[in-house]
Amino acid sequence: MTRSAKKLLITGLTIGLLTVPFSQNANVLAKEQTKVDQKAKQNELSTKKVIDLAKEFNTIASYIQRGGDYKKGEYKTFTYNKKTYRYLSSSIDTKKELKAYLEKVLVPAEAEQFIKSRGIIEYKGKLAQVEADGGSLLQWEKATAQFVKKDKNNLQYRLTVPVWNTNEKQNFLIEYQFVNNKAGWKISKEPIQEKNTDLTDKVAVELAAKFAQATLYVQAGGEYSPGEYKTFLHNGSTYRYLSSKIDTKAKLLSYLMQSMTQVAAEQFIKDLGIIEYKGKLAQIEADGGTLAQWNKATAELIKKDKNSTYYKVIVPIGNTNEKQVYIVEYQNVNNVGWRVSKKPYWELDIPGSVNPIYVLFNYLLIDSKVAQNQFLPHSTFDVTEFKKGIKKLEFVNLKETERNNSQVEFLVTIKVEVENNYNGPLTNGLNKMLFTVQPSGYMEFKIDQVGIVNMY
Repeated sequence: MTRSAKKLLITGLTIGLLTVPFSQNANVLAKEQTKVDQKAKQNELSTKKVIDLAKEFNTIASYIQRGGDYKKGEYKTFTYNKKTYRYLSSSIDTKKELKAYLEKVLVPAEAEQFIKSRGIIEYKGKLAQVEADGGSLLQWEKATAQFVKKDKNNLQYRLTVPVWNTNEKQNFLIEYQFVNNKAGWKISKEPIQEKNTDLTDKVAVELAAKFAQATLYVQAGGEYSPGEYKTFLHNGSTYRYLSSKIDTKAKLLSYLMQSMTQVAAEQFIKDLGIIEYKGKLAQIEADGGTLAQWNKATAELIKKDKNSTYYKVIVPIGNTNEKQVYIVEYQNVNNVGWRVSKKPYWELDIPGSVNPIYVLFNYLLIDSKVAQNQFLPHSTFDVTEFKKGIKKLEFVNLKETERNNSQVEFLVTIKVEVENNYNGPLTNGLNKMLFTVQPSGYMEFKIDQVGIVNMY
């Protein structure tokens, strides 16, 4: 056989192999392509998976923030670098256990970063963290997701998350990465709240109302189960233990931080004189109440600065037409949302037209009833007695000297002319008096105390 004939024979065989079983090859190729398509579909990141991973991350993060679930007697604290730390519960008190728990939803590198960012340390062979907890009003299970971009191996989504039972929402950016066929998709960068999420009037009122509710709840000691209300004597005062839901600092902080920042929560505990006694929190046996209807309040934005947003919150009092004005400060806490950052305090910027000191001296010698009405009901100052023997009075000036969360102090200069038989505290000529003024309603203020300043 010649060289060309061999070539034809081989060519013919090749044609035969390709043409005879063509239908069989097509079926094989189709089946292989189907497998590839199915695997690709399995590896796709669905919107449901995006939300489910975010929800699971939030559950895991909250679990770690509270230290896990402690068994009876295993909750222990210690002091390190002037801070109170607590050991994590036994299920996550080693780095191996904690990383395995985190890697249910996070890629390994992000799990390491999570541990670092939360300040978790190893102390005497066990993991521990600063004693503090956080709560969240975010409803991740009701979130919606929108694809943003692809960056190398990561997919970024924007999740819009409802806040509590309001109509407000907050946006978070989360990155996801496909690890492998076995592990599937994981979060490669934990949720970061978009900075343009503004505080609204509605959320401002709801957070202030929640703060007020927390105040009443803790002042009452919480909700006691039958038989758990117990008291003891300490430093000459009768104390009661807080109810089991808030009888440790961790549990109390967890509750308080649903409406306030950690700094505000720590100050709240301090202001109420709550102590730890024999391993449980306690407070002096006393209760508080209020007629303020925070849930019916309205809010007006005052200003914003780098770290805080300030609102004027106007609160109805009882079933009257009276209202009380508070200034409430808020801060945006990363991955949590807006929180009250300072105990609400009264509006104390007193316009001159409603300052009761001006009204007092304008009417002192004209209408005793109007002048007396400028004082709080409990005041013992007697206008009729005070003005006896005063022939003439001229208001000179008024200067604010001090203020706190509940009142303003003013130094007032007046010029008087008195009768020869005058027996009061004033002298002819210039006199200085101190006044403290408190809010008594919406744009209403009353005098609380009066003092005479000796000018010599």
